[in-house]
Amino acid sequence: MTIGATNSTSGLARILAAAGSSPKDGIPVRELKRIDASMIKPLSARMAPVAVAPSLIDPTSMLNAMKDAGVTSDDDPSKLFAEVYKDGKVVARLYNGGSATTYGQAQGIVTGENEPYEGGPQLAQWRAAKIAKALGGTVKMADTAQTQSQWAVTFAAESAKRDQAMAPYRAAMEAFRAQMDAWASQTSQASTTA
Repeated sequence: MTIGATNSTSGLARILAAAGSSPKDGIPVRELKRIDASMIKPLSARMAPVAVAPSLIDPTSMLNAMKDAGVTSDDDPSKLFAEVYKDGKVVARLYNGGSATTYGQAQGIVTGENEPYEGGPQLAQWRAAKIAKALGGTVKMADTAQTQSQWAVTFAAESAKRDQAMAPYRAAMEAFRAQMDAWASQTSQASTTA
């Protein structure tokens, strides 16, 4: 006796209904049919190709590309706007772009909510004042502090460098998204025709 499988799940349901047995009783052996192996498509032919993320999209290589282009992060020491001191200790560092690094008691004072400025030295100044007032501290301006107009010029130049350095990565991501869309479309079509 050869044991195979039914030709479809709907066939299985039909057999079980006709036999009057529940699935827990199994499939009657007399109802099983031999499978013609020549009719089975290889797995690769039955599955849509899967998109593969390009190796170019790697955080380390992206950071290195920006570094090579001369782009520095907003919290680079060369972009320090001011420091807030409490009892002779630095409790916060503010940067020309408006970002803040806080320590100890100053943590949680700057939340990013309801701030009057979108960025730059105006935001850094506002945040420094808020932290100093909350802690009874003092603000010391850095030699590298910029005005809002100075920062706007350097920010635009740095954004252009960042855009140029990131162009190959954006192109790779767009190609990957296109692959994913094509894969999703193929998978959707395959499921509707099955």
